[in-house]
Formats: sequence, C-alpha cells, structure tokens
Amino acid sequence: MSDCPVCGTVVEAHTETYVSPYNKQEYKKYECPTCDVHWWEPLKIIPEFYESETFESYVTFHEFQRLRIGENHKAFFENIPKDVKGRLLHVGCGDGVFLKEAQKHGFEVWGIDFDRKSVETAKRHLGVDTIYAMSLEEFYEFAKERNLKFDVITFFEVLEHQGRPMEFLRMVKELLKDSGYIAGSVPNNESIFWEELHRKNSWGDYPPHHFLRFSRKALYNTLKIAGCQNIEVLPVEIPQQEFYVFVERKLFGNLDRLKVWLKTKIIGDKRIARSVLVEDLNNISSSKSIAFLKFLKRMRNLLLYPFTLFYLPKLKTDRYNLYFQAKI
Repeated sequence: MSDCPVCGTVVEAHTETYVSPYNKQEYKKYECPTCDVHWWEPLKIIPEFYESETFESYVTFHEFQRLRIGENHKAFFENIPKDVKGRLLHVGCGDGVFLKEAQKHGFEVWGIDFDRKSVETAKRHLGVDTIYAMSLEEFYEFAKERNLKFDVITFFEVLEHQGRPMEFLRMVKELLKDSGYIAGSVPNNESIFWEELHRKNSWGDYPPHHFLRFSRKALYNTLKIAGCQNIEVLPVEIPQQEFYVFVERKLFGNLDRLKVWLKTKIIGDKRIARSVLVEDLNNISSSKSIAFLKFLKRMRNLLLYPFTLFYLPKLKTDRYNLYFQAKI
C-alpha cells in the first residue's frame, strides 16, 4: 500500500518489483488510478549516484560540454512566448548546454545541479558565476535570503527523478515572479520507442535514477494539481539519431559493444567512448581515423533507411518525450 506522491490517492497493491543493480535495493512500482502517475517505492533520491558515473551520459557532462541541444530543448525555444525574457533558472543544468543556448537568446542564465562535476563543466564553458552545485532545497533557501526571483524556471528530464514532486513544484513556483513560466520535459511513459531504447536495454528508466513515470494525462494532472495555469503538454519526436538506433536493434540486436570497441581504438579511453557520439569525437581527438568512423555511420544510416520507412507510421503517433510549459 502506498499514497500517490502527486494526488494522495491510496493505492493498495504494487504492479511490479525491481531490484536495482546499483544498490541492490528492492523497489515496488505503483500506478495511480486517479491521476495516472506511476512511481517507485521507496521514493528516495541518492545524490551521489549522479557523480558515480554509473551511466555513460554523466561522463559526458563531466568531461566536456555537448555541442547540440536536444529536441526537448528546441521545443522550449519554439513554444515559449517570444516576449518572455529576463532571468532564467535551469534546475538540473548538467553541463550547461541548454543554458548556453538560452544565453544566445538573451536570457540572464542561472543554473543548479547537485552533481558538482557537471556544474564545474558548465561554469567553465559559460563563463558565468551564477551556476551552483546545490539541490533545489538548498538553492531555495539561498534565493529567499537574497530575494531572488525568476522570470522562467526550466527543468528538462528532472521531474521523473524527484522523490517529492509536489514539494519540488511548490518551491519552483515560489521562486518565480508573478506570471512567470515553468517549462521542461519528461520521458513519455506511453512511448514504444522510449521503452525499447531505455527500458528494455538498460536500467536508466528505473530507480534510483527515475522514480516517476508520466503519460500525457499524468503530466497534465500533476501540473494542474500543483496550481499551474495555461498548461501545455506537447509531444516531442524521437531524435533522428536514436530512431536509427531503434531500427538497428530491431534488425541486428544491440551493437553497442562493437561501437564502443571501435571508438576506444580511436581515442584510447573506454569511458569517453561509451558516452560520446561519433559526431563529437573531434572535440577530444585529432585522429584522422575519426573520418572513417563517420563514414561507417553514414553507411549504416543508408543501409537502415529503407527499413525506417516501416516504422514511420508509428513515429507519427508515438512520441518520445513530453514537453510542457505553464504559467504560474
């Protein structure tokens, strides 16, 4: 038995049991019949998990800044009203790649992340001193003492990590100016592509990494219960790069070990090889062999292209992430 962390509905029985390979903790999944949120118990964030580099993506955050913003980030710049400017706080800023783009769009950028290594990367590349290694709770007190308020607060792929989502949203609201905006994204719990790439092939969508799962209905209900207005929940298409990976796995299985082996041969660092796209290898190596890897990737895409046409109808209805924005 457990109480829904969003609407408080008492749910009698769990639907799934999972034992994390990270900490050997047993977690139980519950599904709320009222608001449609799914969550895992025990709901307890482990901050040191993110600095441990258990997932390769955190190696990227710690070593260098990515070159490209994600499709979820692009949705912000496409949908947020053009007259919305001013001071922007990015919660869970990682390596600061989104903040760098927001800076280009004229925002005064602030960021927080309790992953200290990522914060150092972000500060180094943005050249600002308004990025802090803090949890939202710590920054909330910091901002209150200094009477800091924000025009926009963003949190991409952050809400699903929260142990107390409504407390998180309450603090976000109190840090906003009147009529301020929130925006962000979460994985789509109803996406077949997401399930294939991030649930069946890894434990990234499980605790202690992700504790909450949102459908479009669940996300809208969560924001409504939190007191948000003018709520928009918009589907985000699967990134082209991951779509090819999806088709590749359907046809040939998981080839990640081969890819890592090839990249390791070129750059000599297996940790980074696991986390860096072929397109970004030039940032960390001057090897002429990188051009060969890029050629192989283009050939793979050409080979897979005819097969991608079979999945295009699903792509039109199946959405990878859910972007949201709302006014307070």
